[in-house]
Amino acid sequence: MSEALRYSLCRFFIACCLGVAACGGGGGDGDSASGTGTLTLSISGLPSGTSAAITVLGPGQFRQTVTQSTTLSNLAAGSYTVSAASVLTGSALLKPQPPSQTVAVTAGGRALASVAYGSPETVQLSLTQVAGGFSAPIFLTAPPGDPRLFVVERAGRIRIVRDGALVATPFLDIAALTTTDGERGLLSMAFDPNYGANGRFYVYYTDANGAITIARYSVSAANPDIANASGTVLLSIPHGTFSNHNGGQLAFGTDGMLYIGTGDGGGSGDPSGNAQNPGTLLGKMLRIDVSGASGYGLPAGNPFIGQSGSRGEIWALGLRNPWRFSFDAGLLYIADVGEDQREEVDVAPATSAGLNYGWNRTEGTACVGAAACDKTGLTMPVFEYGHEAGGCAIVGGYVYRGSASPVLHGRYFYSDLCTGKLLSFMYRDGVVAEQVDWNVTIPGSVFSFGVDDGQALYVLADPGTSATSGRVYRIDVSGGTP
Repeated sequence: MSEALRYSLCRFFIACCLGVAACGGGGGDGDSASGTGTLTLSISGLPSGTSAAITVLGPGQFRQTVTQSTTLSNLAAGSYTVSAASVLTGSALLKPQPPSQTVAVTAGGRALASVAYGSPETVQLSLTQVAGGFSAPIFLTAPPGDPRLFVVERAGRIRIVRDGALVATPFLDIAALTTTDGERGLLSMAFDPNYGANGRFYVYYTDANGAITIARYSVSAANPDIANASGTVLLSIPHGTFSNHNGGQLAFGTDGMLYIGTGDGGGSGDPSGNAQNPGTLLGKMLRIDVSGASGYGLPAGNPFIGQSGSRGEIWALGLRNPWRFSFDAGLLYIADVGEDQREEVDVAPATSAGLNYGWNRTEGTACVGAAACDKTGLTMPVFEYGHEAGGCAIVGGYVYRGSASPVLHGRYFYSDLCTGKLLSFMYRDGVVAEQVDWNVTIPGSVFSFGVDDGQALYVLADPGTSATSGRVYRIDVSGGTP
């Protein structure tokens, strides 16, 4: 061996022993040759078993959720943003420091970032009554830019609350068009996104024969507290066999289309097989375009348009009784009432057409009438609970986005008809976390949640002690400073 070769090999081995990056040392799982590095995240201050809420963003649309101390390997060199959110465990709020930091990852290098959660702050929720004197208040909403509250009474009236006072004359009274036998009645309303200009709003009710009816009304030009008495029926879905499982909500999506959640037609187990049948509008999420001067259109993107034997109004199928649904941050949340086993919340991108949520093949994630079943092509719920603790029917709500309580942002609120508990969870990066029982029991039978123009969150309930014992409560928070 020549002296020159011997000298070169000696230098090579010495360099490797000293951990020079070119020999693979000193950079962890980074590799300078491939241009990658590592980022070690150290997380402290959380109780044992509590997950952190950290998101790492970096080059090439890199995104990673981190719930505990870890090392991210084979990262492209560049700048990474580490964002940490507060964590709620029970009524204890733990806030991170720093909430955001930028870290440089170099080829062959190992970057470090630390997040420390501070001492817990107690967060408590309470109910503040804002109005009473209702008969079965079943829905609440408000037009854009309007401080009034519009409260739907099941018997067929829409009432206005202004500055905490119930206006004596109903905004709309269609009691003559509906009936309250079984689960029927006037069940919800939705204001047109352009209500300020066109005065249109839409109602969801069951008619005297039980048909699910979607109708358009308009506000009086002479009085903003009164609607014109006559409306136009846009859609009528026969539902005469059973008086239950009517669905009950309609709402505009961010795409400007009107979404409608219909029940499966009632009875035990969906005896007519409606939910899985694309030829009927029962047991579905519908999507229609009501922007025209009359009637409705079928929006582009609806999955069954043009398919023989299928209805073009259908957006999703496989629902039992989607009593309440809502939109948030590009997602559609559907609380589907179960039968004997499970209550469920389905969450999916609002742009995902043609999803099948499983009923009556599955109830939640459980197979109906069998220990096992083929779930191919079905979208399973992100959250479910059984009836063992006294629950019987989920009452879906909204993701909180109000300005009064930033600590609640991103938390989906819901309740149950039988327990009346105020509950919430966080859906983050495809995973349900931070499930909280707020130790608040809603007085009476809880019917629905609602939001006003400022996104404050309300809950509606009625103890049934009189014809006007229904109340509207605002959900307020104390503690947990932003």
